Amino acid sequence: MSKRFLHAVIALSLLVTGGQAQEPPAPAEPRPNAEEIDTLLSRFSDDPDRFTQTDGEALYRTTCQACHMEDGHGAEGAGAHPPLAGNPKLQSRHFLAGVILTGYHGMPRFGDKMSDEQVAAVTNYLRSHFGNDYSDRISADEVAALRPPEDMD
Repeated sequence: MSKRFLHAVIALSLLVTGGQAQEPPAPAEPRPNAEEIDTLLSRFSDDPDRFTQTDGEALYRTTCQACHMEDGHGAEGAGAHPPLAGNPKLQSRHFLAGVILTGYHGMPRFGDKMSDEQVAAVTNYLRSHFGNDYSDRISADEVAALRPPEDMD
């Protein structure tokens, strides 16, 4: 094979593959503004051992949304995360608060991470959102009565 022919093959290969293989760099994503950062950070607790949010919606976003989804419709994949939207089991405020306190099937317990007030807040939020319309609220005192003895301080 002549040197000239070999150079022509290499040049042709570079022209054919080199120009098509390289893509322009993707445009940089815009940096989040301060409000977006604050919204994201509000989903995290200030205490690594306990949840510090007190509002039912904030607690939902922090503790429940990752599995039960933003719209409360649940998900299936690596595990089954039942829907909270329109779930007839939420009719019982005591059942729901007990599930939050002690866990249920694959759901972890949150009793050691939340106060009675926080459990009541997220229970009441779930029972009045996502198409649920249960107006009888649970109190922190009722949650305290449901709390397992090992969680009481």
